[in-house]
Amino acid sequence: MAILLRSLLFYFLLEVFIFSLKVYPYEDQLEKRLNFWPFIVYTKNKLNDIKRLEIAGPFIYKYSFPKENGTSIRPFYSSVKVLEDKKVFFISPLGVYKSNNETISLRFIPLINKTWVKIPEEKKEEKHFDLFLIFWGQTSQNETYGGFFPFYGKFKNRFGKREITFILWPFYTEIKYFEDYSAKNYLWPFIRILKEDKKNDIQYSGFKIWPFYGHFKEGEKERRFILWPFYIQESFKSSEGDFSEKLFIFPFYMKEDTESYNRKIILWPFFQKVYGKTYIYNQLDAPWPFYRKIEGEDVSGLRIWPFYGLLKKSESLDYFILWPFYSYKEDIIEQNNLILNEKEHHFLIFSKYRYTFQTNQPIEKEYKIWPIVYGYELYSNSSIKFYYFPAILPLYDEGLERNYSAFLKLFEYYKHQDYLFLKLLWGLYRYEKFQNRSIQEFAFLCRIVNGPNTNYIEFLEGLWGFGKLEGKPVIKIFFINFIIPENSSKLISKNEN
Repeated sequence: MAILLRSLLFYFLLEVFIFSLKVYPYEDQLEKRLNFWPFIVYTKNKLNDIKRLEIAGPFIYKYSFPKENGTSIRPFYSSVKVLEDKKVFFISPLGVYKSNNETISLRFIPLINKTWVKIPEEKKEEKHFDLFLIFWGQTSQNETYGGFFPFYGKFKNRFGKREITFILWPFYTEIKYFEDYSAKNYLWPFIRILKEDKKNDIQYSGFKIWPFYGHFKEGEKERRFILWPFYIQESFKSSEGDFSEKLFIFPFYMKEDTESYNRKIILWPFFQKVYGKTYIYNQLDAPWPFYRKIEGEDVSGLRIWPFYGLLKKSESLDYFILWPFYSYKEDIIEQNNLILNEKEHHFLIFSKYRYTFQTNQPIEKEYKIWPIVYGYELYSNSSIKFYYFPAILPLYDEGLERNYSAFLKLFEYYKHQDYLFLKLLWGLYRYEKFQNRSIQEFAFLCRIVNGPNTNYIEFLEGLWGFGKLEGKPVIKIFFINFIIPENSSKLISKNEN
């Protein structure tokens, strides 16, 4: 065992030395390769400009494609850049950095929330940076702001407000809105006073002493509550004639009346009735979520949960049988004389089969039998097939997929047009094929190359090899290729005769 470990260490140091000198154990007119798995694996395809570097198995991975490149230092960090769009995922799902031609954002829950909004037409930027309790920023008009929460601070053009000032929050807060009115909060959320900045027409006013009483008028909206949330009343009426009236006597009775529909709820959320005014629609929940019936224009539905449920619209269909064992969803989109149809089957929530076709021609297919296998196929001029086993992550998230899934995959298969890549046991065995040329590798122990005028095999990453490379008979000894003269075989056969 000790002899084996010393031999592995010797080969590892030798290969690192070769790699550092940019001399590769295997190189021909099409590619360069170094495979000393699991320590380091490097491949470069000269024809399609694809590069891959793996260090320590799935832990470190770097790749470069013609329009995409990425780096992963798993399980902590992954980055990917596609043309001008760049995304970075760190300690997923907590940290995300995104950058494109319009925005730059950085988020690390719950400490950092940074966003730069670019405004190309004005050639200005709104910048802000949040570092837990400290924040600062700059508006597109070069107005600066900042603060140290909860002691003192000021926001400008943030959270949909013109300006927010706080002193010893929640003791005092002042909010200025873009509609030229402001609100002052004392011991938020208990006391709030609303008033208009310009005293021409009183459209904004009100106050509250929560939870006992409150009354506010904000333009076309008016709100009132008594002993919140037991009695709440809201109304809205626009100059165009749109209106909405809501009354909540929680939880016994609720009513909502608008220009388009009317809704009544008794003992929320169990019993509900909705009917349309400007269109045909009737909905009855009695009680929710166990029974629901819908009848209307281009819509119908019936649910007896958890046994059966159906919702059918003119361009979609949803139903389930014995939820969560099986559910089905279908969407139809018509555009420019083209019909796009997507169908999706779900089994026990996490397993699914989805396929999309356009005017009866398949576009893509995706399936997942959780936690066993995942597959994806794209049918187009640049067809793609991708499979892996097992599929342990129940839901898809790009950060989780890039940072963790490589540890969980024992088998991977990828095919794009005439390029095929297969990896087994984190790369212990790998197979690549491009057009009519293929390469198989079993770690650093064995490499087999087949192609036009090529039939070659080598062992221990080039320590010894023989065969035909690009039409030339070759013998490799101690990483050095010796080309055999073409007439040598003829001389040997003559001597034998």
